[in-house]
Amino acid sequence: MSKVITTTAPIAIDHLKEYFADKETSYIIDYKNSELKGEKLLVYLGNLDLPADIELVDTADIEEMIYAYAGTTFIVNIQSLEIAMLNLLYKNDIGITITQELEDLIQHWAIRLKSCLLYNLHTLDLENVQEFIQTAPRDSTDTLVGINFVSLLKYEEIYSFIIETKLEDCVYFEKYFNEYMFKGHNLYSYWANENNPVFLTTWGVATGAREEILAELTTTKKETENDTLI
Repeated sequence: MSKVITTTAPIAIDHLKEYFADKETSYIIDYKNSELKGEKLLVYLGNLDLPADIELVDTADIEEMIYAYAGTTFIVNIQSLEIAMLNLLYKNDIGITITQELEDLIQHWAIRLKSCLLYNLHTLDLENVQEFIQTAPRDSTDTLVGINFVSLLKYEEIYSFIIETKLEDCVYFEKYFNEYMFKGHNLYSYWANENNPVFLTTWGVATGAREEILAELTTTKKETENDTLI
């Protein structure tokens, strides 16, 4: 059974030792009482790369972390912040003030997520599809701002947001689509998952092998989980 430790950040050495003794251990960061806040906390958790979430109670604390997270330039897995960004993308009220700065960051995430619909076609090695892709507007940016948009691709809820997009409104992001920009992984590592109906449907139709794809994804997921326990 996994063990959840509620703690402050920095995490006490004794608590850290518990993770290395049992990789099923995870952490809840008591934000209000932590020394590390905002971007410093994200950098700290990103460097540790431990399973952790952040307990946010006050509106001011939520705003502080959302603003920091929306503009991060590195992958950090924080479920509470991922859910908050999902809600913001759907324009749901989460009780914080949306400034122009945050709205710009939300749109920054949105175009990248919506353009994953074009990326889905990019993964198909079909001549007529590739010809269509060549007509899309191209963006060669290599900025890492908002890179955690890929962290939302594991949520089934994000795909109704993606599929409402018209293909002509998508952008071909040359770096994101083709390079290993995501903590040593490529976009496909995040796109090809069992909660992604767009991927499953596309490849199921293209190959007639939907069940085989699901089985392979399940096996890959288990192997990845096992790798993290080494």
